[in-house]
Amino acid sequence: MTRISRRSMLRATALTAAVAALSACGPSTKAGQEQTSGAAGVPGTPGTTTIQHWDWWVTQGPTIDNEIKLFEAKNPSIKVVKTTQVTDQYPNLLQLAVKANTAPDVLLIPSTPDLVEQIGQNWLKPLNEWATDKWQAGFPSDSFAEGSNVFGGKVYSAPYDGPAPWLQLYLNNTVFKNAGLVDANGKARVPQNWDDVRGMAQTITKAGSGNFFGWGFGDKQQFVLPWQLMMCQRSGTPDAQTSFDLRTGHYTWASNPVFADWIKFFTGMKSDGSIISQAMSIDDEQARVQFATGKFGMLIGGVWVQSGWQQTNPDFSDYTVAALPYNGSKPTSFFYRTPGGVGFGLSGETKLGDAAWSWFEWLNSPDAAIRWVQAGQGLRVFPQANKPDYAKTEPYREYMNVALNGTRLAPAPSLVHPTMSQVKPQSTLPDIQGILEGIYTGQIADAKSALQDLQSRQDAAQAAAIKDAQSRSVKVDPAWWTVTDWNLTEDYPTKS
Repeated sequence: MTRISRRSMLRATALTAAVAALSACGPSTKAGQEQTSGAAGVPGTPGTTTIQHWDWWVTQGPTIDNEIKLFEAKNPSIKVVKTTQVTDQYPNLLQLAVKANTAPDVLLIPSTPDLVEQIGQNWLKPLNEWATDKWQAGFPSDSFAEGSNVFGGKVYSAPYDGPAPWLQLYLNNTVFKNAGLVDANGKARVPQNWDDVRGMAQTITKAGSGNFFGWGFGDKQQFVLPWQLMMCQRSGTPDAQTSFDLRTGHYTWASNPVFADWIKFFTGMKSDGSIISQAMSIDDEQARVQFATGKFGMLIGGVWVQSGWQQTNPDFSDYTVAALPYNGSKPTSFFYRTPGGVGFGLSGETKLGDAAWSWFEWLNSPDAAIRWVQAGQGLRVFPQANKPDYAKTEPYREYMNVALNGTRLAPAPSLVHPTMSQVKPQSTLPDIQGILEGIYTGQIADAKSALQDLQSRQDAAQAAAIKDAQSRSVKVDPAWWTVTDWNLTEDYPTKS
């Protein structure tokens, strides 16, 4: 996710801070309560049903706003009040809202806690009353899967995003041109592998003479360093985010050499002076603005950066979008997808189910999906929406071409064995973010030992979680976490 995937939400702040944030943001009208003015303060019509919508989307916000406008025009008796929450506060704010009986009617489902836990805590309402077989048939055939968005036969969500790598490499054409790294059309020469990246970063930095550099990022918010590590995703690991390898059933921070190779490569770029010096003191948005203004030539980001630049740097369009580079002569792994998928849901306590479903159904319609793609927000689950011809800019068309060919189907044992969701390893610190920070700043001198320690701690936590589940009479088998016949370069065959 979606992706999010944009940052881990495990670093949630204390509940006291969340309470203050909850009281400070968003409308005060309770879910299900009629209000006398619309979202823009326009006097409302008596009898209008007002539903509350929560998400954490910023760059996607204008697109959702447009959908609200269109929806309200078609459904004049329903008003949608949208609240955009702070990303890393979102799970805590939602938990507090549920406890206070002020949860939104429609919500973007967070990645933590696990979906099955959110269901158990009444965060989400089953959708079967409306999500009929006929409605589900409008989605691709693998869109609803037990253990993903269906639990005990009850549907709780629908896939929103389409199958696409959630990160790409962005190249500033002007910076590349100033370093002499462009083709005959003036477009940046695309680095294919890590050696290309390092060589081009050195060339750009030398040409910049202190005015611009080869590579940049902003880790002030402490979640972007692992995005750089995602260059391992096409270099021989099925999961560069967690390092867990279903082929072995273990974490692989130390046992898979790709992670150590990346650390050597990335710290080498830092030693070359090719990475902006303020990378650890600026945040992600500041880094994206610096990229747009020509301070460095290469940036890792998701499709959201394109709509972000439309807001912060509307005149910036001279950039190229490419797949993340790999290590070696060819890609040895890919980004992966599995059946099912999670997007929005209805609150378990909403008293406006029919109206909330109308908005949910609108958001998850093929027409809204086409508008999402046309607005430059990425792929959607409906194949008919993902046409490169819908792209309004050349960089977005480049993104779509990269995204449409960038994933493979992975095994999903948790869909075969739903009780796997009841195995919940405890998080252990320092995590990969903290370790990468220590390595990058020089506070951790022995990267190999740090990776081995993390791998051992996470393997132990996994084993302990399985034993804990078994002690609670949950039927789980450690062997379920191992799929030995997975070829990382091919779609895993669907087994009936």
